[in-house]
Amino acid sequence: MRWTARRAATTHFWNPPHLMPLAEIVQGMRTSEETVRRLREVLIQVGKSPVVVRKDVPGQLGNRLLHAITREAMNIVQEGIATAEEVDTAIKTGLGLRFPVYGPLEHADLVGLDLLLSIQSYLFEDLCNRTDPMPILREKTAQGDLGARTGRGFYDWSRKDADQVKATRDAFLMARLRDLYPPKQG
Repeated sequence: MRWTARRAATTHFWNPPHLMPLAEIVQGMRTSEETVRRLREVLIQVGKSPVVVRKDVPGQLGNRLLHAITREAMNIVQEGIATAEEVDTAIKTGLGLRFPVYGPLEHADLVGLDLLLSIQSYLFEDLCNRTDPMPILREKTAQGDLGARTGRGFYDWSRKDADQVKATRDAFLMARLRDLYPPKQG
């Protein structure tokens, strides 16, 4: 059988891949619906929660959302609006708790699109809309402050234990996954 682009698609697993259920299926311009359907079935069988990205764009789906949030988070720190710790606390105790239950578009529908339109009419003007990497990121990188592996980034990692942060993350993910997917009773 001849190989064709109709049977090709990209999958992108989220880190840590052994814990994160999300797997993106990136459909190429010539990828058949049958290929997407079969790949989706395989991913479901191995315990993933696949999403189909219908257009092959830089960053696929999840990374586009993540980097939009990260850009604004860096902007908030850069502008002195809040510290890195405060930004992360706002995400972990606000959006982070809400997002497993419902996504941003469900939230929009629940609060009302008219209210969302009203908020966006004044808020978007003040949000960061840079199309290049943030200056604070360039500065930290130029200084060699690359994050946990160099000991400094947005945090002083001599005061934080990266392995402990990862262990806490993994324990949380495991507990959450047990809640979402309890073992089947015999």
